[in-house]
Amino acid sequence: MMFRPFVSTSLLLLCLTNFASGDANDGGRGDGATSTTRGIYRLDWSRVGDHVNQLRISQQDGVVTFLTQGSDPFFRFQLPPLEAAERDWMLELEYFCPDGIRGIQWRSGAGIHRPDATALPNLPSAEGWTKYAFSLSELAPEAIGSAVEIPVRIDLGTRPNIQLQVRRVIVRPINDAELKRRRDAAERRMKKTALAERINDYRTRRWPAEFESVTLDAAQLHVAGMVSDPESIDGAFLIARHAQSVSADPPTDTELARRWPVSIDPSGQRFRAVIPSPHGSPWLDAGVRFQLVGQRGAVATPVSAARYRDLVHRENAPASNSLAAAKGLTCITSRFTPDQLRELGIGHASVNILVSGLVSETERPGWPTIDVNGRTWWLNEPRLRQQDRDIQTISDAGAVVAGILLIPTSSHSRSPIAHPESTDAGTYAMPNLTEPESVARYSAALHVLAQRYSGTDQQHGRVDHWIVHNEVDYGWQWTNMGQQPIEVFMDHYIRSMRLVDAATRSLNPNAHVFISLTHRWNTTDNQHWKTYAPKVMLQRLIHDSRLEGDFPWGVAYHPYPQSLWKADFWNDTQVSDDFDTRLITIKNLHVLDRFMHLDSSRTVDGRVRAVICSEQGFHADEQDEDQLRTQAAALLLTWQKLRQCPSILAFDYHRPSDHPNEGGLRLGLRGLPSETHPLGRKKPAWDVFSAIGTEREAELIGEYQSVWEGQQE
Repeated sequence: MMFRPFVSTSLLLLCLTNFASGDANDGGRGDGATSTTRGIYRLDWSRVGDHVNQLRISQQDGVVTFLTQGSDPFFRFQLPPLEAAERDWMLELEYFCPDGIRGIQWRSGAGIHRPDATALPNLPSAEGWTKYAFSLSELAPEAIGSAVEIPVRIDLGTRPNIQLQVRRVIVRPINDAELKRRRDAAERRMKKTALAERINDYRTRRWPAEFESVTLDAAQLHVAGMVSDPESIDGAFLIARHAQSVSADPPTDTELARRWPVSIDPSGQRFRAVIPSPHGSPWLDAGVRFQLVGQRGAVATPVSAARYRDLVHRENAPASNSLAAAKGLTCITSRFTPDQLRELGIGHASVNILVSGLVSETERPGWPTIDVNGRTWWLNEPRLRQQDRDIQTISDAGAVVAGILLIPTSSHSRSPIAHPESTDAGTYAMPNLTEPESVARYSAALHVLAQRYSGTDQQHGRVDHWIVHNEVDYGWQWTNMGQQPIEVFMDHYIRSMRLVDAATRSLNPNAHVFISLTHRWNTTDNQHWKTYAPKVMLQRLIHDSRLEGDFPWGVAYHPYPQSLWKADFWNDTQVSDDFDTRLITIKNLHVLDRFMHLDSSRTVDGRVRAVICSEQGFHADEQDEDQLRTQAAALLLTWQKLRQCPSILAFDYHRPSDHPNEGGLRLGLRGLPSETHPLGRKKPAWDVFSAIGTEREAELIGEYQSVWEGQQE
């Protein structure tokens, strides 16, 4: 999450010249000359100004060159009125940019410096002149048929020193190929809307039969449930639904081909079934669930919701450390020693784990083989050994490790397990759970991780907490699945959580999966089918885990301050003391704890689900004494808040040292690493963090308490 400050600039002016109305099918020559093609505007760059934000602009021979000079480069211009036409107006240009640009944003009309924006398509890396186009009619409909100019702001990502060259900028009617793509997209949206409606119907329907348990005993799965409408399940049978299936969709022919009989007791109120499931049986695979189906003529119709198998803990497994408001860190690597972590009092830490590329279905030189579910995979041992060093360092310090499971999105080396609709607008992707082959690859990678870090082999370290992807409420950026209704997104995400849970908990009874969420608890300004409110996502997860069989998931929350640039969270204004609060930050963290203690939020046996504050930090520039003091005070007040929230196991501070590529944020407990200070120079926050939980904490509270008391707004 990033909240950019507004820097005042003068306008960048563009002119539309030589318009001739005519054939709406003209695609435009785009030759850089004044256009005489009918139905095309040429954009004249002759009035480009040089007072723009963190951009240097130059022109030569019809080519405009932009050079970004900071983390917030943008320019503004006035979009002249466009004549009303039968087809949408498209802005088209040619660009040259070897580095490519991600995170391009559009704002227009009133309030063009507001925090929210519309994402434009990314500019992929281009080492030759490449066309790029987007619809002005969709982005600025107020300009069509208007008599006034419309202010526009375009942000060019967040990276400095990126050179973008642009030429042949025209405005033209949408062409036939683009129109077809748009119609195809509209059809896909209709299908997604219909699927969302089916999912909602599935979740809220009153089913005539309900599962009570699916347990494994002596190589047999024993299924039991209750019946509320005996006539509806007359002649019903049991089927297995596969991990790639949506429970709300009708069973496939393959799923219907394997059926198990169901016996109903004389009262007609209970049903039972037995499914032979020896070791290696596909019915024991992660992600498989069972459903009761009735047959009426040629039509097979589900008469129950689906139900996952109940996992039984392995006996005599080593217990995990007991945690309560433990000190933790993100981004710990083997450059830290276990002794340094012990000196800090670290009890928890989270590490990034890239799931993609861990296994291959084809032989790779130097990669050993591993058998998963009767299939041979080649294992990326070099990458895993590198991961071992970080996890082992934390484990040797006596801390509990959380692994954050990530699938990068990249147009250059797309992961075969990334969701097919994911785009490189996101940093990471949702896994592809739409086809058996991708599910098998993803499951094999999860099995490898679960086995390696189960704690049975001290050479690799141990992971007890598994954070499933990153900030899923802001999925467009951090768990990209393309544009999806929340019903479709959450159905897919929960199936991923189930796969991780089944893979890890079967080998380590201490394993818990966690949903990753930002501080945007109940925001209403979500981007359509791109971002979602965490509160709503949690409510869906609670409902669906009860519907299809409960499992011990927890919450990995990121309660950053209201503004990432201000550490004084006690002055946050977008928070309240109720479940409808817009944000949950440290200031009102007790609201999340209270939510987790609700009867409806607990596990089916009444336990409070665990919370990890798995990523959050406080900005402080090394050269600003006031910021450094506020950062240190924020840490002390944070732990006073945490200790009032019994559901919170740990608080992983982000990060130990400043990083040069975090958009100018300086969140570290230490400054930027250098040759003389490889870990960065210690900030006051480092000393404060070390003292939390020791006798020195009370002394430091006396020193810093005036900061939060004196800065109250």
